[in-house]
Amino acid sequence: MQFVKINKAVLVSLALGATIVFAVSVWAKPEKKADEVAALVNGQPIAASAVQGEIKGIVARFQEQGRKPSEAEMASLRETVLDKMIKLELLSQQSKKAGIVVSSTEIENEFKGYKKGFADDKAFAKALGEAGITEAFLRKQIGKNLGIQKFIDTKFKGKVQVTEQEAKDFYNNNQDKFSQPEMAHARHILIAAKETEPKADKDRKRAKLVQIQKQLKGGADFAELAKQSSDCPSKERGGDLGFFPKGQMVKPFADAVFKMKPGEVSDIVETEFGYHLIKLEEKKPAKTVSFEEAKDKITAYLTQGKVTTNIEAFIAEVKGKATIKVLSPTAKK
Repeated sequence: MQFVKINKAVLVSLALGATIVFAVSVWAKPEKKADEVAALVNGQPIAASAVQGEIKGIVARFQEQGRKPSEAEMASLRETVLDKMIKLELLSQQSKKAGIVVSSTEIENEFKGYKKGFADDKAFAKALGEAGITEAFLRKQIGKNLGIQKFIDTKFKGKVQVTEQEAKDFYNNNQDKFSQPEMAHARHILIAAKETEPKADKDRKRAKLVQIQKQLKGGADFAELAKQSSDCPSKERGGDLGFFPKGQMVKPFADAVFKMKPGEVSDIVETEFGYHLIKLEEKKPAKTVSFEEAKDKITAYLTQGKVTTNIEAFIAEVKGKATIKVLSPTAKK
């Protein structure tokens, strides 16, 4: 189940969230031991722990969507992440060769943006501690990523154009992409419980949610109780899950949400993640998005596609001239 759009798992991959084709962790703990280097790119190391940190972030997002990657998917994921980080290192090296400069003010502004994803300074500090990194390391990674972003914007993004006719053609040829299903905006409080837990433990956890349910019936604020008691990362935002279609959630959760009316709070709902109380904030009916509504996003999408093609071609050329030594291709635990 996708629980939240901005949480620690998502922030783990926001290092290059603004870039066109890449995203990599700024939260992975830096590695110092030479024998734990995943790869060398023109002599520059990529830490195996950084690769594994990125993998964990991606797996966490899978889990929030109710999915557990198979062994085959994990093997493919390890290779993909390492290849992506090699490409990022090549782009970083190219940005330096191009004389790209990132100011301390730019780094600080981006740093503040990361902090806004947390309830307060204490929650942010806790996330840093759990990741085993410092604010100084985070700022360093942000600076590196901003340098890559500037390089991409300068060399690729500003040179790509998408005409209105191209956007209209895409809209007309992909009508299925503009059929928007019914959407729900909800909050929830989760008391996590595994299906394999002993019944006594599950009963105890359910009883905890029963007490929360009584507080809600007594007039307590749902968002505040979510912040205090929920086991979902969405607790940082009062349990807010944003808008989502029915098929995005596990069936018991979706069945409950889409039968509710705005303002209602569900009875206790059991899923594979545990026990939930859900509050429906609002619904949007199914509709077909018009061209005018979709125009900006279509243009951005087509621009991204052109830029991605150009970047990939550039990286392939640079990679062919680089000295790359893979020491730990799977970056296993």
